Amino acid sequence: MAETSGLHNWDVIILGTDRNYDAFWTQSPVGMAEFSDRVLKPPPKEDQYFGFFPARFVTEYLESYVDDHVYDGKTLRERILFNIRVQHVEKLERNWIVTCDGSARSFRAPRLIDATGLTSLPHIPSIPGQAEFRGLAIHHKQFGQSYLLTDPKIQSIAVIGGSKSAADVAYAAAKAGKTTSWVIRKNGSGPCALFSAEATGPYANSNEQLHTRLMKLFLSSPFEKTSILDRFLHRMQGDFSRKEGRKNGFQNLEPDTPVFWANDSPGVCQRSDFHSTIATQVRIYRQDIARLDPHAVILEPDGKTNSATQDTIKVHAIVFCTGWVSTSPLYSHSLALSLGLPVPSLELNLAERSLWESSISANKATVVKKFPILRQQPKCHQGEFPCTPFRLYKGMAPPLNAIDHSIVFLGKLFVSNNFRLAEVQALWAVAFLDGKILHAKSDRGGDSQLDEKEQREEEIANTIAWCRQRYPGKGKAGNWFFYDVISYTDMILRQLGLQSHRRKGWFRNFFAPCLASDLREILDEYKQVYPAS
Repeated sequence: MAETSGLHNWDVIILGTDRNYDAFWTQSPVGMAEFSDRVLKPPPKEDQYFGFFPARFVTEYLESYVDDHVYDGKTLRERILFNIRVQHVEKLERNWIVTCDGSARSFRAPRLIDATGLTSLPHIPSIPGQAEFRGLAIHHKQFGQSYLLTDPKIQSIAVIGGSKSAADVAYAAAKAGKTTSWVIRKNGSGPCALFSAEATGPYANSNEQLHTRLMKLFLSSPFEKTSILDRFLHRMQGDFSRKEGRKNGFQNLEPDTPVFWANDSPGVCQRSDFHSTIATQVRIYRQDIARLDPHAVILEPDGKTNSATQDTIKVHAIVFCTGWVSTSPLYSHSLALSLGLPVPSLELNLAERSLWESSISANKATVVKKFPILRQQPKCHQGEFPCTPFRLYKGMAPPLNAIDHSIVFLGKLFVSNNFRLAEVQALWAVAFLDGKILHAKSDRGGDSQLDEKEQREEEIANTIAWCRQRYPGKGKAGNWFFYDVISYTDMILRQLGLQSHRRKGWFRNFFAPCLASDLREILDEYKQVYPAS
């Protein structure tokens, strides 16, 4: 018989894995890669590059965090059930049922927070000959736990994908002395853009410069009531025509779109020798993969000449840096669809699909009117998103069943600072589940004649329309907000009626970087605004 347990006092179920490796560094610098209630001790200066540092320090911080925080006599660690695989979630009457470990165990609770995020299920593309490949083939999720860099039998590695994760893996392999080939398909979003870590003016690094309220006014965010329509001034590091990289195809790393559009999983260049290492020690291909042979990756002709010759890359191992599966296996398709989660597009009936697309198309006109700079998108390969988009109210709550405030989803947005996102979303989630946002009006205004359900759906459609227009390819999923974490979190806190995170004085409020410490008083303020009943 299955073991059934009740969940009380916000107990947590998570599955933790170690994804660290030596060349894996943070994308958020000192002062941002932390929560507001506990400072991360800055790593030694020799382990920093303009405030960015190895990810192992974040792991140490989180390990101590769950031990330092005690509630009702139990630490966070004691509330976490490790090595449990959740397999199915459903709602029966007033309770959510979470089934784990092949039905051997289940949990029942009237309210549920799904914090599985976006990076749980690896996406590995289907390639002809995949089953015949005899080398090691892994997703970058397993890269930190693999023996790939230390095994003397593995001397040649192919990195597949154009994201920042691919850049990190290629760099790590090259630094380990492996013969490294980096393959970026022609028909994808292209190679990632890498910002310089260095900043101008009084800022310690480029992230501090980007994460200001002044900068967000240049970024055409739907979470702002006004916008300064001007070009986004940016600095990128790397001369793609550098001489020492020509024979290795370094020029193939030039992004397909200007960095304003963030259509290629951009990141920060956190090592001074990154570009020189990649230019001289990594062979870069911008070609599609034809097939895999037992010991090689076979590429389609590059199309630059009349030759039909296929390049053959002999490899001992392949690392797929090809992203993540957007759909969740925990919910039935019908339940996922009603909750606003992506499902295969064919699962949506024609009438409902037409209704949503009509609403999204109508909102596109509103978006380009408000943000004229978005009217003319750059020419780039956009591809097709094979699923319905995320349709979550405020990026967290179901769209249609406004009466059911019993489930919320955290971490379903792609942003540039997940610490800030997590802290603000967690507070909003508590308010939502407690029914404190039940009758909240949209903070963006809108038609006051619409009921809550209609307002919620209208806002979701507007967000998807903006996302598609703002981020041409990545935005099709409806959850790509790379430049918008400050605008988004300000909007969430504004809806909650909180303001202690704002800096005193207009100058500091707009020009100072938004750090984790800005949120230090937000919980006490929340308790004052929403006293316990």
